[in-house]
This record gives sequence, structure tokens and C-alpha cells, in this order.
Amino acid sequence: MRNLNDKIPGAPNFQYKEFVKSATALRKGIKNEPNEEQWRALEQLVANVLQPVRTRFGRIRITSGFRSVELCEAVGSSKNSNHARGQAADIEPISEGTRMIDVVEFIYNELDFRTIIMEYFPTGWIHVDYRVGGNVKRLKLKDATHHYENITWDEAKRLYG
Repeated sequence: MRNLNDKIPGAPNFQYKEFVKSATALRKGIKNEPNEEQWRALEQLVANVLQPVRTRFGRIRITSGFRSVELCEAVGSSKNSNHARGQAADIEPISEGTRMIDVVEFIYNELDFRTIIMEYFPTGWIHVDYRVGGNVKRLKLKDATHHYENITWDEAKRLYG
């Protein structure tokens, strides 16, 4: 268990509580507490991806971090989601003038990651997951009909750049 008010090691701009808060969990009485393995995975994601994004672009909003299997099912996500492993977060830049496509470009070109999903672009959010030793740098687009499509960076740039 972590103290939710503590800062995450290697990520001085983030506290644990940002990654476990969930209005759905509160409303439905769902326990949303990572185990030790999930905490460690979350710490790796935050230190290796989210803190560099924060350093480069300023503040970002975590719209979804860790989700227990029960919470994943409650929000219509897969129980095998990377969120349930502590390996994924959904983010939105909130610093003025920061475009989501610029954040995607930075992650894609400068950082190690497993998957970026550009969800409901250009007004949606960025899903990013990170797995120690399992990062394959996949880029996907999820459209308004919930259809996922693998795309290249050049295609993403042409669509939203």
C-alpha cells in the first residue's frame, strides 16, 4: 500500500492519488486499490512516460489511471485492460497552447512506450501504456464508432498535424 498523498518516485509532479481516483468507483462502492505489482508498474509508467510529458508540456490531467478489474467492467472496459495491470493512463494536456497531437508526437519520437491510442481525436484524450521489457511502440486511432485502427506516425500527422 502507498500513502496516496506521497509523490511518485522519479515523478515529482505526480501523487499516487491521481492514479486511483474514480467517480465511478466511489459511486458504485468499488475498491480501486492496486497490489504491489500493480503499484510498481504504475510507478514505471509515470516515471518513464508521464513525468517526461509533464516536464516538456506542463500540466496534464489524468482522466483514468489504475482501474481494478471490477472497475474496468463497470466502465465497459476489458478486465484484461492495461489499466488493470497498472500499466496505462489516459491523459489530456491542460497547459494553454498544448495540442494533443504534439504530446503524441513527443511520446512517439522521444519516449519508450508500448501503445498510444489516440481516442476520439482531436478532442478526446491520449491513452498510453508502458511495460518494462515489452514496449513495441504501437500507434492506434479509436474513432467515434469505437473502432480501433493501427496507424503510422505519418498518417497521424497528416490527419491531425
